[in-house]
Amino acid sequence: MERKSKIKLILTIAAIVLIIVGVSVFYIWNKIKADTTNYAPVVTEGDLQTTQVTDNPEPDSRSEVAVPILMYHHIRNYNDPADKIGTNLSVPPENFKAQIDYLKNNGYATVTFQQFLDFPTKKLPDKPIILTFDDGYLDGYDAAFQNLKANGQVAVFYIITDFLGRPDQMTEAQVKEISETNMEIGSHTLNHPDSTKLSPDKLNDELTKSKSILEALTKKNVISFCYPSGQHNAEVDTAVKNAGYLTATTTSLAISSTSENKYTLSRLRIDPTDSLAYFADKIK
Repeated sequence: MERKSKIKLILTIAAIVLIIVGVSVFYIWNKIKADTTNYAPVVTEGDLQTTQVTDNPEPDSRSEVAVPILMYHHIRNYNDPADKIGTNLSVPPENFKAQIDYLKNNGYATVTFQQFLDFPTKKLPDKPIILTFDDGYLDGYDAAFQNLKANGQVAVFYIITDFLGRPDQMTEAQVKEISETNMEIGSHTLNHPDSTKLSPDKLNDELTKSKSILEALTKKNVISFCYPSGQHNAEVDTAVKNAGYLTATTTSLAISSTSENKYTLSRLRIDPTDSLAYFADKIK
């Protein structure tokens, strides 16, 4: 009798275990199926989109709009007498934050080059301004991008694609993250050469390959280009246009406007010693 009771107990436990296993398998299978259903489809070249930004679908009645384009490189505290170039290209984070706060508190609206190009079909803000960051430095992600994101503002980051992942440069993942938050990613070539000294074939490689790399990374059309060190000429300008870019920025110091040549856009360099009052005068 005792032996029969043990057998009955064992069979009961086995039945319970089988039920638990069956329920678990059913749950796991359905979860895997649901997760697979939610995977994003593979994006092909034909699926590339332009940067999506909040804009006004109404046309703009103005014949021309002045758009200051600010030029930044490093956002960091750096002062090395032996590295004057690095020092001059470094805006302290506290200065940068004060400048961004000034823009926000004085009616300026940060826009991308896509919005710039959409004028006059789509209305620009009353006081549009474009922020550009050259070279893809890591502090551009840590200090600039994070500040802009927190303030709901946008900017354009020019990336040197061969430099991605270096110790002081952004990673591919960071560039992708920036792009996904409505910031615009532009090309700064493969490795930052003087474009005016390249053969036509080498120039074409620098322009088209860097563009393709960034488009594959962001899944968006890369429409913006920045001439390395501002070096360009008529031949380079034409090559940039033929490579499929729609805008290109220089280091010429002036306030740009919507009526200018889109391949020779001027910018305003922001220096580490700019006081907030001087910054305010500069962008006016």
